[in-house]
Amino acid sequence: MAIVRSQSNVREGRQTAQRNTAGKNRAVGVRGASRTGNKAGGAAGKKILRWLGVLSVLSIAALGFYGVGHWVLGQLDRPVTSVKINGEFSRVSQKVVAESVYDSMADSFMRLDLKEIQFRLEEKPWIDHVRVARRWPDQLEVTVIEHKPIARWGESDALNHRGEVIRLSNQETDKQLLKGLPQLSGEEGMEQEMMAQYQTLNKMLAEHGMLVKQLACSAAKSWTITLSDGVVVRIGRDDMIAKMGRFLTVYKSQLQTRWAELSSVDLRYYNGVAVQWREPASA
Repeated sequence: MAIVRSQSNVREGRQTAQRNTAGKNRAVGVRGASRTGNKAGGAAGKKILRWLGVLSVLSIAALGFYGVGHWVLGQLDRPVTSVKINGEFSRVSQKVVAESVYDSMADSFMRLDLKEIQFRLEEKPWIDHVRVARRWPDQLEVTVIEHKPIARWGESDALNHRGEVIRLSNQETDKQLLKGLPQLSGEEGMEQEMMAQYQTLNKMLAEHGMLVKQLACSAAKSWTITLSDGVVVRIGRDDMIAKMGRFLTVYKSQLQTRWAELSSVDLRYYNGVAVQWREPASA
């Protein structure tokens, strides 16, 4: 038996099928959107939890560091229990040094003002340099270096190896110290230049068995040496090292054998030296 459908029925069937398909598609689309939203929400939640975990670890670490730091500061911030003072005390009293250190000390190991302690000590006579250091956990170490006088300066003071003036007192011990030291004489402000020239000249002469007893520089910048045996060497103002080299050449070739007869040597010439002999003992 044949089934005959009208065109209207066919159209209605097609429309019904299309509506059913569209409904299914909408239903599928809604369900797909719901799953995507759930996944995004879950990922964000995991990320938040992960950051919270990181922050918790950092907070715990910060508290731990704070606790350790507080403990360390507590260990350091304690009173100084001992002071060690080093040095060769020939002109400086160790007792005076200790008293100065104690007067400058704070009540805490970490609050010690090392620069202040050093400054106050280096102001004292005969102290050249001071080193101050903390020693764990509660000790202070002070090392004192005294001035070493190299030469007399003028009539009552001395110079160290840098040409710095050491002011001496009128005590007998200081006067005894000056005995035997070479004497340097010059204008005020020439101390360092005088010491530098003394060290250079004394080294040159010492290689030939001669020592400087006195070194003087006049206001006109003319230099004169008096040797330990009394011989006077007049250098003049210019070319001091060159003149001394010429003098030593003449000394080795001509003057050494008659040195005991010599009174003075004059180097104030362009290309030679002049000598003066001692007068005979009978005269």
